[in-house]
Amino acid sequence: MTKKKKEDYTLKYKWLENDLSNSSMVTSVSCFDDYRRIPLYPTLEDITNGPPVLYANYIDRPYKNCDEYLNNFFRLMREDFVSVIRDTLKTINANKSVLEREMDRLWYYSNVKIEKKRNSSVTMYLQFDTPNKAKNFNYEDSKRFKNGALLLLSKDSFITFSLGIVTDTFRLNKGIVGVDVVDFEEVNKWSSIALLEPDVFYEPYRYVLGVFQDLCETNFPMKNYIIHGIKEISYPSYLTGNSVYTINGITFDILQNDQWPSAEILNMDINQYEAFKGALTKEFTMIQGPPGTGKTYIGLEIVKVIIENMYDTNKLNHPIMVVCMTNHALDQFLEGIWKITRNISRFGRGTKSDILVNYIPTMSVARKDECANIYVDARRDVKASIQNENQHLLNIKEVDRNEGVVDLSLLIQVLDENGFNTWFQDSYDLLAWLLHGISSVNGMNPIDFLKKDKLFATQFSKLNKNKTNKKVYCITLKSIKLYCTQIQCQLNDTSRNLKDDDPKKKDLENSLKIMRTIEDHIAKHLKLYKSGSSEKFKNLNNRDLLEKRDRWLLYYNWIRLYITKEYNNIENIKSTTRQCRRDMNKFKSIGYLKPVQNKYVIGMTTTAAAKNRYLLKNLKCPIVIIEEAAEVLEPHIVASLSEYCEHLILIGDHKQLRPQTANHIIGKKYRLEISLFERMVNNKIPSYVLAEQHRMRPEIAGLVAPVIYPHLRNHASVMERPNVKGVGMNVFCMTHNVHEEKNYELSSFVNSAEAKFLVALANYLLKQGYYPEDITIMAMYNAQVVYISNLIKSPPFEHLADIRVSSVDGYQGEENEIVLLSLVRSNNNYSIGFLKTNNRVCVALSRARLGFYIAGDLKLLARASKLWSSVKKYLSNMNALGPTLLLKCQIHNKCLGSVSNHLDFQRFTVCQLKCNAKLSCGHLCEKLCHVEDRDHLMVKCSNVCNRKCLRDHKCHKMCYEDCSCQVLISQISDCGHIVQGKCCDIENMKCNMKVKKTLSCGHTLEKNCFEQFNCNQICKKPNLNCLFRHLCKKPCGVNCGSCTHLIPIIMKCGHISEFSCSQEPDTVECLECKDYQKPFMSRNDVNRLVLEKNNSGIKVL
Repeated sequence: MTKKKKEDYTLKYKWLENDLSNSSMVTSVSCFDDYRRIPLYPTLEDITNGPPVLYANYIDRPYKNCDEYLNNFFRLMREDFVSVIRDTLKTINANKSVLEREMDRLWYYSNVKIEKKRNSSVTMYLQFDTPNKAKNFNYEDSKRFKNGALLLLSKDSFITFSLGIVTDTFRLNKGIVGVDVVDFEEVNKWSSIALLEPDVFYEPYRYVLGVFQDLCETNFPMKNYIIHGIKEISYPSYLTGNSVYTINGITFDILQNDQWPSAEILNMDINQYEAFKGALTKEFTMIQGPPGTGKTYIGLEIVKVIIENMYDTNKLNHPIMVVCMTNHALDQFLEGIWKITRNISRFGRGTKSDILVNYIPTMSVARKDECANIYVDARRDVKASIQNENQHLLNIKEVDRNEGVVDLSLLIQVLDENGFNTWFQDSYDLLAWLLHGISSVNGMNPIDFLKKDKLFATQFSKLNKNKTNKKVYCITLKSIKLYCTQIQCQLNDTSRNLKDDDPKKKDLENSLKIMRTIEDHIAKHLKLYKSGSSEKFKNLNNRDLLEKRDRWLLYYNWIRLYITKEYNNIENIKSTTRQCRRDMNKFKSIGYLKPVQNKYVIGMTTTAAAKNRYLLKNLKCPIVIIEEAAEVLEPHIVASLSEYCEHLILIGDHKQLRPQTANHIIGKKYRLEISLFERMVNNKIPSYVLAEQHRMRPEIAGLVAPVIYPHLRNHASVMERPNVKGVGMNVFCMTHNVHEEKNYELSSFVNSAEAKFLVALANYLLKQGYYPEDITIMAMYNAQVVYISNLIKSPPFEHLADIRVSSVDGYQGEENEIVLLSLVRSNNNYSIGFLKTNNRVCVALSRARLGFYIAGDLKLLARASKLWSSVKKYLSNMNALGPTLLLKCQIHNKCLGSVSNHLDFQRFTVCQLKCNAKLSCGHLCEKLCHVEDRDHLMVKCSNVCNRKCLRDHKCHKMCYEDCSCQVLISQISDCGHIVQGKCCDIENMKCNMKVKKTLSCGHTLEKNCFEQFNCNQICKKPNLNCLFRHLCKKPCGVNCGSCTHLIPIIMKCGHISEFSCSQEPDTVECLECKDYQKPFMSRNDVNRLVLEKNNSGIKVL
């Protein structure tokens, strides 16, 4: 990769400039007029100065320009997560006991240690838990310590703190996490660390805010509509010259309205038809799909037509991008597209789909892949920067040990910057200056001695270098002591052989004396380290005018300046390292370009889209489809788009769940919770509304239409839905006034009476023949979800464990046959919390297909909310509201009783009437009424059988028994004999009469009449294969084969042996010698002898 191209990429993507390295330099976020200068990370001033000045989202009018839009949303999004941290720290600092009492909820760890095993100047490894405890916690499925999570580190219970980002989760099961820390050197000195992970995931904010700092007037996508609210929508520019489509076999120009085939021909209702047309011909399309109207279906039809007409024909060669807020929604939509084309890619490891897991792309590692090489170069730069930082840290560590006089090469830059650059020529010159005042020893100058002494020079070169072989000291006490030890050893060795006045001995003694004098001088002055002031050494011109103490103080002033400079260098290198890391992460996503650039469709979550912005810029996706768009924060959608977007399709329903913000107040007060979809609808941007629902039976649909959806109508298919078995009504609300309970740990509410009632109802419905997958229990509060989940996992309801229990928020976009809803809230304060939110209520009321049962204090809700008042009125008009739920027998349509609590189900769940269903035998079932086995496959009729057999004999058994007539009868069989037996067996009986028969072989046999007459006697006929016609000894009917008759023969050894008639005499073995012996007679002699015997009348056996 050329340096020029790498610089082009770096200059092009600069939005993470204000990252960790700047966070400690900011005084206040409000001080910046330009939001692009605001750091992405929270600062200490963010916490101490309180909330900044914010402006609410414009939900019913356009923005003036891109800068106003970007500035406003950047500050709102940033404050959304910063405010959570501020509020958490405020709570902690107000009451320190909160930390220990609520450490599980706050994700707080005390006594965290820095792991000493790792040596990295960027990533700090923290031991937050013991390995045994960490091993028992499933971090993989939890929300703790996710990559990209923001951590707060403190040594003083969060009076002050430092920030870190989780970067390495490989050893979480051992209680160790890797963190990029802002004030690395400061935190590294802490003996004990408190760690807090705020209840807000930082990574989505980080990437979205970064994209907003990168956007401007020239590269903002779809700004005519998103910013300026223009209502005249153009067609996608890629349709220019490519607008002839083939749909359902009909070819026409889709931009010519009069050429479109009718809705009937396309098999769509009129609303689907208009939405379908608009999505293909308008560059900015919004499709609102109320519950059950098939918005996902119409979205897939749109994708199918675009692929068939633009991609299969090679008119477009950049992929369609599908974006969803959640992994679950993305999986659902992509699985539908997978049935259309296999040419797809799904980004992210969050998929639960067994299909899509095979379509996750892998980064290109080909050497010729330019994009992959950019990443490799960036990774190499990170490594080099880390090594450089480690070198400077090592220098500081070595110098700070104060083991001797530092080499001049380390101080030269400090001397130059402070006007001392001409004072010293080399390290010996510096050392001589510091050793001022030492007198000569026997006429020898100490400096001259050090220069000339080869032994000292050798020891010096070995000891005074650091681990990277760089010279740090020109002399150390350690090197002097080693030298003295060696000289003393030489003196000891030579003292026996040399006289006292021997020159060699005197040289050694002089050397030892000089070095000890130098050692004493240096050791004395090393104690001056970290003392004195630099003020007295300003404006010095002559180095030799200084006294020896002042020389050392000035020297140590240079050392302090050097260490300060090194720390500054480290901070600069840290900034470079972080930038290199950011480049590496940016370029890493570009490494996916080659593997996915020829795909028809790529799918990402909104976070993945912002994270891979550089990849998307290079992919240049012309078509972007956002599913469940009304549930996505507007900045997330904008961050998912690139300037190459020519066609944006938003599919959702702004009357269902709104986007969730980390801070509820930011969402409500500043209207951040209003999605782009809803804001565009409020600004009268044209949209399409699907109006025919295929999900809910009419009684259920009436809960939301017309009060929420004035134009929603029912498809014919929902009119014929069967009634719910075992219950008096298909829709019912069981009202009560049992008060809620506060769950302080989850900051939520529980209503145990409602929970127990609905679990008992679910158990009753299973007994009516429904399966667990047919039933969903929904609750409006998370604490109630947890409570119900625990109920169905405990006796006596363990068999309900497969029933899904979900919050309303977690069930958006899903449905089931029967839904049981717990409203939870009941109190004397008329407080109903977010049950006032129509969007959430809309989702809760529209999930069921067949039956819908509510438990709640509807009197309270109706007083606090107009929507609930309308629901209450609707249910009252249907007589579907009351304190008791009617149970009835689904077989006899007879009332079993009414239930108002979970205990009532034990008394009224069994019908006492007889079943009386007609069995296959014609009798009536005499069991008590039963729901199971309605086909009566397992029922045994206990009546006397009144059936007759084919011979008109009457059966005397019980009805459930097999008749099998036992009357004895006689019958003439096919052989002509008379047989006797049971009526049921007579047809299969065999004739057992004894008969004799002469066979063709001449033998006579006697057997049972039914048996086969096969002769099994000995043949005893002459064997036609034998020259001598010996008699055959095989069974009759078997081929005689070779003659096995034995003939005696005299062997040469004198013994008599035997051989079969068909055997050659030469192959005969003597039975006594156990060896092959040639016989006296040949085969001809034997034949002649046998023939003579036969002719003489001797019988041959």
